Amino acid sequence: MCQNVTEEIVMTSIFEMNEKTGKIDRVASYSIDPKKALICYIMQSRKNFNTWEYPEHIEGIRESRTVSDHWYFDDIPNNRILASYPA
Repeated sequence: MCQNVTEEIVMTSIFEMNEKTGKIDRVASYSIDPKKALICYIMQSRKNFNTWEYPEHIEGIRESRTVSDHWYFDDIPNNRILASYPA
């Protein structure tokens, strides 16, 4: 799941916004498409590093309505919003 199996290298940046402070940080980079990268980041932040068992979708992940291939996840319990964009 967290490996790019195509010949074209796609780089993705993950950003995290702290809802309490509004601070935005770039927290990770992956060489896979943005949706898969966001799933990998979420699973790894949950201490799951078994990439072969990652789901194809996580409830709550949504694609931007205005820009294709830009993905978001509201991590309400941890007061953060995650964003995944092509680099």
